[in-house]
Amino acid sequence: MNPWLALGLIAAACWNAWLDLAARLDAASAASLLLVVGAIAVPALLRPASVHAVSTGPLVVLLSIYIAASVFAPPIFAMASALMAVCWCLHGGRGQGAPRAALIGLALLALPIVPTLEFYGAYPVRLAAIEASAGLLRMNGLAVGVDGLALRFGDELIQFDAPCSGVHMLWTCWFLASALAWAYRFGTWRYGLSLLIATALAIAGNVVRATSLFYVEAGLIDSRDAGWLHEGIGLVAFAITAALLFGVLKPRSRAAGA
Repeated sequence: MNPWLALGLIAAACWNAWLDLAARLDAASAASLLLVVGAIAVPALLRPASVHAVSTGPLVVLLSIYIAASVFAPPIFAMASALMAVCWCLHGGRGQGAPRAALIGLALLALPIVPTLEFYGAYPVRLAAIEASAGLLRMNGLAVGVDGLALRFGDELIQFDAPCSGVHMLWTCWFLASALAWAYRFGTWRYGLSLLIATALAIAGNVVRATSLFYVEAGLIDSRDAGWLHEGIGLVAFAITAALLFGVLKPRSRAAGA
């Protein structure tokens, strides 16, 4: 089937998914969605002669999943199957067969999954971060204990609130890893390893950020503008994490990126 015809049919058949996606789209999700569309649509437009027919079998399967998800599952599952069908049309239309895992990962990250991550993952990530932060602080000679989701320092409790969970940093690292894997044409296994590395670096970066903020919250660093320090420490921690991710995932040679 012609990929543009298939894309039109998918767009019409999954109209309800696009409405749900538009209603839930935030700035970060919109940016990632535009990156996915641009990464595969722009090269196709620049090379119109490379258009190939796409296999209809996988599209039938994805549409069947979409119909079932629309009836029996939360809307995000229907949106995911609709986006995967779009990826199949655009990627297969360039004669490259099934979409690479990194492309599917980017498309799924374009969905509004951050609230779900915060609901299910914020608590365990916060708990891991606070335990690691307490260990680092004790190694630095400070008598710090853990009390629930707070650090106890003397008579003072320093809370780890929801923004300290690191979920946004985790999502961003997954997005960077997926974008790099797509750009470097990583295979499925290497992309999976990239996501694991991104997860580890995101958690480590959040631990470093939380540990650094402890010195501000505990009054060990004299600051008249703690709010500015919070933002600055967060930006520095993320910049270091992103730089490490770029360095680790950078192909060592042309063959390594193939």
